[in-house]
Amino acid sequence: MNVLLINISLDAQRGGGTAERTRHLANTLADKGCRCEVIAMSGDSWQSEFNNRGVKTYITGKVGQHFPIPLVNFMRLWKAVKSADIIHIMGYWNLLSIITGFLAWIARTPYVLCPAGEFASIGKPGPVKKLFHLLLGKSLIKRASGFIAITQLERVLIAEVTGFLPDGIPVFPNGVTEPALTPIRTLQNLPEEPYILFMGRLAPVKGPDLLIKAYLSTKAAHHYPLVLAGPDFGMQAELEASLVGHDIAHQVHFIGFLNEAQRNEAYQHALMLVIPSRSEAMSLVALEAGITGLPVLLTNTCGFDEVQAINGGRVVEPTAAGISGGLEVMFSEIDDLKLKGQRLKSFIIDHYSWHVIVTGMVDYFEDFTQDN
Repeated sequence: MNVLLINISLDAQRGGGTAERTRHLANTLADKGCRCEVIAMSGDSWQSEFNNRGVKTYITGKVGQHFPIPLVNFMRLWKAVKSADIIHIMGYWNLLSIITGFLAWIARTPYVLCPAGEFASIGKPGPVKKLFHLLLGKSLIKRASGFIAITQLERVLIAEVTGFLPDGIPVFPNGVTEPALTPIRTLQNLPEEPYILFMGRLAPVKGPDLLIKAYLSTKAAHHYPLVLAGPDFGMQAELEASLVGHDIAHQVHFIGFLNEAQRNEAYQHALMLVIPSRSEAMSLVALEAGITGLPVLLTNTCGFDEVQAINGGRVVEPTAAGISGGLEVMFSEIDDLKLKGQRLKSFIIDHYSWHVIVTGMVDYFEDFTQDN
């Protein structure tokens, strides 16, 4: 099977969870014997991995930042679309998805659309997004052969937007691979003692401001440093300003972007991971941390409420008060944190292996390739 994957970015630092998801989909599809090509507007963070597996990549380039325009070589994209048996388009609010979907319709190549959480804003779009949806997005949705949800909640939303029956929309969650951990510490900017960890972009959607407010107002948390790891998307100065005048400001550490090995090291020495996101299709960092045995406190907008159901952490409202309450509960059960982490690790191994997820996805793809 020849699979074409479309995503806006293959940048490990700025591409977020969809870039990581695309990376793992491509690698695992190749491991399963599929011919695979990935097309994105920017980034080449995993080129050596792709080369080792024979995964082709095409980075179009782009102009603009807020709503980038891909600098597409239409002949190059057309050949990729025409030769694919199935196209997996991830993301909705971008022109690369629209262009690929249009060419796929002309070529009669089936494509499935994975909104990756982006359908959530269809019901309340700004003027630009409203115009995009009416003029371009509706056609992308109408012509899709199928849809993929990342969470059960997203499946309901996709059904509402598209008119598809929920039973016809498979859920393929984010996955993870257990890393090889080492006790050797290489990150000099991590505290020696156990710490509370945030891992993600310093951007409003990820909620680092909520976490800092919760940390400042939760006395039980003040016994431990707070580490915020992730690239600055324009919030760090604001976050640092919010700490001015507080006695515990020196306990908050901004350590910037971490690569995969560094993230695993940070997870390994943390007390817990806090994910204060305001919106998330499904949190990849929750899986990354959980597979190392780290318990997680996260908001109920992260698509991973099983964390609390299996007693691997806590799920709270995406507010400073909600996160503060969650911290209080976690610290009241501090002697049980390691056990919570082990429960979460076992659950993730059993349910969120990439090979298990991609096997189901290939079966889903085959329904369309046989029809085609």
